[in-house]
Amino acid sequence: MRLVADTASAGTVFRADTFVRRAADLWWLHPVRIMLMGLLPIYLSILAYDFKKIVPNTYVPSGLFFFGALLIVAMAVGAQWALTNSRHGTALVPPRISLSAMMTLLIPALIAYVVWFGPLVVRPQLLLEIINGQRQELRDDISTVKGVTTFTQFGVAYVIAYAIKSGAGMQRLTRIEHVGAALLLLLAIFRAFAWAERLAVIELLVSFTITRLAYLPIRKSSHWKMAASVPAAGPFVLYLLFTASEYFRSWEFYTNQYDSVWAFTLDRLINYYATAANNGVGALVEMNGWPHYTGAFLFESLYLMPGLGGLLDWTFGNSRGLEKIWLEVYARPEFNSSPAYLRALLDVGYFGSIVYFLLVGYIIGRAYAGFRRGYTFGLLMYAVFVLFLIESLRYSYLAETRFVPLAVGLILLAFDIRRLRLQTG
Repeated sequence: MRLVADTASAGTVFRADTFVRRAADLWWLHPVRIMLMGLLPIYLSILAYDFKKIVPNTYVPSGLFFFGALLIVAMAVGAQWALTNSRHGTALVPPRISLSAMMTLLIPALIAYVVWFGPLVVRPQLLLEIINGQRQELRDDISTVKGVTTFTQFGVAYVIAYAIKSGAGMQRLTRIEHVGAALLLLLAIFRAFAWAERLAVIELLVSFTITRLAYLPIRKSSHWKMAASVPAAGPFVLYLLFTASEYFRSWEFYTNQYDSVWAFTLDRLINYYATAANNGVGALVEMNGWPHYTGAFLFESLYLMPGLGGLLDWTFGNSRGLEKIWLEVYARPEFNSSPAYLRALLDVGYFGSIVYFLLVGYIIGRAYAGFRRGYTFGLLMYAVFVLFLIESLRYSYLAETRFVPLAVGLILLAFDIRRLRLQTG
């Protein structure tokens, strides 16, 4: 048997014959491995895809496609650079988070959901139409409210805080905090059903799971081996969850085109990633004048903010509109996203994109090092960066408007953690 100190739980002492390892040390949580053993092989596997069956114009393979692979490698180099230069040592005492901070995140998120989906109370037949396969989602019948419904993203920050409190064991969670987490998950599932937005569920599950692992001791070698083999089962779990969601979302519209729902969802899952790469390269090939140096693609959320977006468009021009027009003409409506790596080229070009992803990788590496040692930045942000990596082959999570309220919520949590640490000395 071996002894590995459980640095995540301050003051805990184990007998010398006890096997204890921290889940935060699992090999597949390491960002460089995620990038080089996960993202890069998936990205390169797109080369084997038959694009002619789904898109009118094929742009892969090309030099631009392989440059996207180089950017993934650059990001891994940045992460490794950060980890090579990070300090090692025992973890900090787990943070405390106040109930008032938790409620500051929970209440606006719940109110935003009520404002968003409240109209369905008087129009329940819309949900029945989805169940009966008469429509796929409700985007044409109810609408979001700018500056209000985005507060649902406070729920992601809440779940991160909930994972920290439940794992650290420094505070007893109240019943309302447990109920709040359950409500947010149920609402996210409903959102995925009614709004066809699976990412709402993925955000909560990934954020909770990754953050919770920071304070999860594994006390048996057999359990450690099982945890270490999770990536082997990951693709199958993803496929099953994707099939479950697509069965209710769109299978009704494709039953005559496929032999089974399993064949349909496998094809559709592959299509999402393959067409994203093709879209990204195609936009670069067909659009002239890039790089634009406007930040419209790297920081798209700023351009979508009321007031600020208009000012930025007036100052720098609306280069995003060119990409949108291209996607509307050449891409399919359900497959119109682009990888984060290729979109960066539109903003900052070849050299600038390499520098950008070196920097992004460095920040991710620092967050991972902090995550393992219990630093506030790492605890709050590493799960978000994992979300970015997971979604980066389809779009840039950090550039989306959904990231802004999440970031605001995490900043509020950081101030609360700092305040309580100062109070306790």
